[in-house]
Amino acid sequence: MKHSMKWVGLVVIVPVLFLSTETTYATPIDPSFGTFGELAEATFGGSGIPKHSVAITTIVDGANTITLGLSAHGRFSNPVLTNNGAGTFFAERGANFGGAGESTIEGALWNFSYFIKIDGPGSFADYVVELLYDFDPGVDTDTADHGILDFNSAIVTLGGSLAATSLVEGSENLLFGFLSGPLPFITPPSGPFDPNALGEYSFALIATGGTLSDPVVSAINVEVVPEPATMALVGAGVAAMAARRKRIV
Repeated sequence: MKHSMKWVGLVVIVPVLFLSTETTYATPIDPSFGTFGELAEATFGGSGIPKHSVAITTIVDGANTITLGLSAHGRFSNPVLTNNGAGTFFAERGANFGGAGESTIEGALWNFSYFIKIDGPGSFADYVVELLYDFDPGVDTDTADHGILDFNSAIVTLGGSLAATSLVEGSENLLFGFLSGPLPFITPPSGPFDPNALGEYSFALIATGGTLSDPVVSAINVEVVPEPATMALVGAGVAAMAARRKRIV
């Protein structure tokens, strides 16, 4: 019977090796999914993590059904993320310390979460699943500049069996050190992640293998925007300027 691996922040000690993937991608990552909504069976590796706004892609491959889900949410008691219902999430900038058991781990105010499930006789031994992520707040960062988390290599590195694994899910933070690598299952993006920078970050789950003729993709964007109070001040300033202009005219 297949078991699942659930991760919430990978904290592991492994030999420092750099694994380069042969998979190459091009062009920016835009939101991509089959449906956007609740993924009821997901926990994202923890309790209380929202699962009502998830970019879900489900593909039937022979006797197997592959489900990929990507989402983003406020970390612990930080502000709740909003979204446009089309795969773009809006988060506030900043960082703080974690909750119970994570008092020494600093994270951005938001996490991204992922869900990968293979229903049927298949397993991760039949497919290759990778997560692309970036540290560059610029809009439309090319996929060639994204980091890659190779789930197959991670399963093996952490002592799991590809043939016995059909479910992987977790919730991570771009400030978590392992995402800066290098690790056997991480090809890190260039440069550091700045939690105070405004901009856009993109994520994509990509599954290949089996009898798939095309990759299975689920992708989202997270836009880090000014705090609501700042936005209100900006709006008030614009309104005041408009009123002053009207009086002058």
